[in-house]
Amino acid sequence: MRVQLLPSACGSPGPGPQFLSSYLLGEQIVIDGGSIGLQADLELQRHVRHVFLTHAHLDHVASLPLLVENVHSAGSHCVEVLASAGTLATLREDLFNGRTWPDFFALSTPEEQFLAATTLEPMVTVERAGYRITPVPVSHGTDTLAMIVDDGQSCLAFTADTGPTELVWAELARRRNVRGVFLECSFPQALAGLADRSGHLAPASFASQVARLPAGVRTLVVHRKAAHAAAIAAELAALKLSGVELAEPGRSYEF
Repeated sequence: MRVQLLPSACGSPGPGPQFLSSYLLGEQIVIDGGSIGLQADLELQRHVRHVFLTHAHLDHVASLPLLVENVHSAGSHCVEVLASAGTLATLREDLFNGRTWPDFFALSTPEEQFLAATTLEPMVTVERAGYRITPVPVSHGTDTLAMIVDDGQSCLAFTADTGPTELVWAELARRRNVRGVFLECSFPQALAGLADRSGHLAPASFASQVARLPAGVRTLVVHRKAAHAAAIAAELAALKLSGVELAEPGRSYEF
């Protein structure tokens, strides 16, 4: 399975900090719409068919309207957005509402569609583009789903934004082909209280979640707040957690 954390920083010489979240699986599936619509490679965008949203916070949906606009062509083909009922309601009310952005739901007709919506039910697996994707509730204080992705050979988990959680680890424990987890660590330990209140992880709570993983599973650290990225990296390195590495925006990972 090939995964890329899509870049979201402009003008930096290297991969740059991570401001927004989008993961590209193969060519046709994206998890979260934070940065997919900002990619300079329009062919990359045009290949996307399905966008799975973990939740509706801005860093996870910011460029979704741009993606929909960038790939639109006359006819019934359009991007499918898959999300919980609550997240889809937020998109309709707060994003595609005719004020923040044109209402692509209302503008769609059977002959010319801009956007299609599919409701995800927690723990109910759906199949798209050769992947089986299971949405699992996590602990973020708002309607948020981790995505467990299985292509028949490898299984990956994208935990989304979460504090200490339970269901996703229980689900992974019963699988035999788990190869990797993309796990957030948003704040340094000095801000652990803020992490707890906002439904995020700091290094100590991150370590407690890594301990729940089966042995040998690769863990990629994502969602480091840009202002604290260096401090988080240093604190995680000091913990010497086995199999843990910092995810690099723009790099393709093979599992």
